[in-house]
Amino acid sequence: MGSRHKLVPPDGDTHPGREPETPYVVFISHSYKDIWIATIIAEKVSALGAYPWIDEKALEGGDVIVEEIRRGIDACREAIVLVSQYSVASQWVPFEIGAAWSQHKRVTPVLINVEPEAIAPIKGIKAIPINHMESFFSQLKARIEQARSEQRL
Repeated sequence: MGSRHKLVPPDGDTHPGREPETPYVVFISHSYKDIWIATIIAEKVSALGAYPWIDEKALEGGDVIVEEIRRGIDACREAIVLVSQYSVASQWVPFEIGAAWSQHKRVTPVLINVEPEAIAPIKGIKAIPINHMESFFSQLKARIEQARSEQRL
């Protein structure tokens, strides 16, 4: 489709004169009722130098949702899944978990007042309680930096 689907580094710098770095994309899966929390997480991800894929910004009227979600998951290095009372009832969140999982992407469940067993596809995956996100962001920053250093080799 159009240029809006082209991912560029969060600072917009494409490093003239050399191949542009592939952005480290983090797909954020959530229920629309958790959009406020998802947006805050997206801002934190962006501040770390990654590109947050979040439907509020990536989808436009008339888009075929499942195709755009698939593109976002194809582009991502990992996914954050907000697991809340709302997302456990969502049809999209389990779909997104399965799509990321089937591509062997890292999937990190973030628990918002629910138990890890609340959504079947994430059983057995180390979940992060929402109140412990700072340690997750430190780990994410290390993965982003590692990916950048590998690209420069």
